[in-house]
Amino acid sequence: MKELGRRANKLRRRVYRKTAAASATRTAELDHRMGYSEMAAMLENGRLGVSSAGAAVALWRACRERGLRAWCYQFGFPGSLIRTVTVIDVDGVLEIHDAFFNLRYRTGLHEVLTSLRNGRPVVADRELRDRKEYILDPAREPATAVQWLEEYADRELEPAGPLRRFELLWNPEAFVATHSEVESGLRELAARGYPPDLQFAMLHPLAVFDGMQWHRERAEMPLLRGYELESPVAALQVASRDLAEERKRLGEAAARAARLEVDLVESTAQMSATSRRFSAEREIWLQQKAGQQAANTALTGELAETRAKLSSAIDLRAQRDSQIAQLRAEIDDAGRQSKLQQDALDALEAERRAWDAARVQLETEIHALHARLDTQARENKELRDRAAVLASQVNAADERAMGIAEYFTPLADEISRLRQEQDAVARERDLLAAQIAASPWARLRSLWRRAAGRPNPV
Repeated sequence: MKELGRRANKLRRRVYRKTAAASATRTAELDHRMGYSEMAAMLENGRLGVSSAGAAVALWRACRERGLRAWCYQFGFPGSLIRTVTVIDVDGVLEIHDAFFNLRYRTGLHEVLTSLRNGRPVVADRELRDRKEYILDPAREPATAVQWLEEYADRELEPAGPLRRFELLWNPEAFVATHSEVESGLRELAARGYPPDLQFAMLHPLAVFDGMQWHRERAEMPLLRGYELESPVAALQVASRDLAEERKRLGEAAARAARLEVDLVESTAQMSATSRRFSAEREIWLQQKAGQQAANTALTGELAETRAKLSSAIDLRAQRDSQIAQLRAEIDDAGRQSKLQQDALDALEAERRAWDAARVQLETEIHALHARLDTQARENKELRDRAAVLASQVNAADERAMGIAEYFTPLADEISRLRQEQDAVARERDLLAAQIAASPWARLRSLWRRAAGRPNPV
C-alpha cells in the first residue's frame, strides 16, 4: 500500500510540475484519449496551460498508463466555479489527488465527503518543494493578477514572445488571488450554508469520468452512486440564517406596524377635524349658493323686463320713422297743392294782387320752413344714430347679462339710463309733433283748405 501511495504521489507531483497554469486565453482542454507524453508535448510546444480539469485528466492518464485505477471527479457550481480532482484507488482506498494544486487528502473520498457533510473541513497534505510555471497573457490578464504575480512569484522566467512566464508555488491562495470567479463560488457556498472554503464544493458533484465517459446524472455517477451528499449542517445553517432574517423582518414589520398605527390615529384625528371643517364650509357654501340663485332669479326677471322695454322702444322708433315718412308724403302733397293754388291765383287776378303781400310773406315762411326741415332732417339723422347707439347698448346689455351675478350694479345703472333715454325719446316725439303742427306748411295747408272750401282734418 505504501508503494502504491508513493507512486501516486510521484505522479501527482510530476503532473503538477509539467502542466503550467495560464491566463484564460492560454488554457487548453486535454483529450483523455491522448497519451500522457502527447499531452505534455502539446502543452510545451504551444506554451499552453491547463485548468484543474486538464490537470485531473493528465493525472488520470498517467495513472492508467502505470496500471492504477483512477477517476476524474468534477464538482462546483456552473456559471461561477467548477473544479476537478483525480480519485486514485490505492489498495482499496479512494485517495483524492489534486494535480492542479499538488494536494493529497489524508482520508478516502467517502470519509472526506462525510467530514464535509458534517461541516468539518479536511486537512490536505501540501507539497511545498515543487514549483509550477504560470503563462501570462498581458493583453488579457487583469491588472490585479499581474501585480500579484509580480509581487509573489519566486521569479520571472524568459518571456515567450508576447507571453510572460513566472515560476511560483501554485496553491489555492494563488488561484484565489488571480481568478475573479472564485469570489462568486465562495458566495455560492455561503448562500448554501457552507464555510468559505473551496473544499465544500465537493458536496455538489457535476460529473465523474470513469475512463470511458463522463457521467453527469447524479444517480449514474460512479463512486457516488447511492451516497448521500446533503449536508445537515449546511441545511441547519441556512435554516438558522433564514430564521434570523425572518425574526429581523418580523421585528421590522412590528416596528413598521406600530408606526402605521400611530400614523393611523393621527390620520383619523386629522380626518375628523377635516370632516367637521368640510361640513361647516359646505353649509356656508350651500347658503351662499341659495342666495346667489335667488339673486340670479331676480336679475333674470329684471333682465326680461328690460328686454321688453327695449322692444317697446324699438317699436316706438319704428312708429316714429313711419310718422316721419308720412310727414314727408304730406309735404310733397302740400307742394302739389301749392302749384294748384298758384294756378287758381293766376285765374283770380284781382285776388292775386290782394294776396301778393301774403305770398311774399308766405314765401319767406316757406324758406324758413325749408331751413326748419333741413334742421329736422339733421335731427332725424341724429335720432337714427341715437337709435343705433341704443341698439349697440342693447347688445352690450345682453353681454352684461351673461355676467349679471357680478355686474348687477352696472346693469341697474344702465337700466336707469335707458329709462331716461326712453323718456327723452318720448319728449322729443311730442316736441316734433308740436313743431310739425305749428309749421308754416301746416298753416299753408289749412289756409289752402279754407280757400278751396275744404274742411280742415281733425
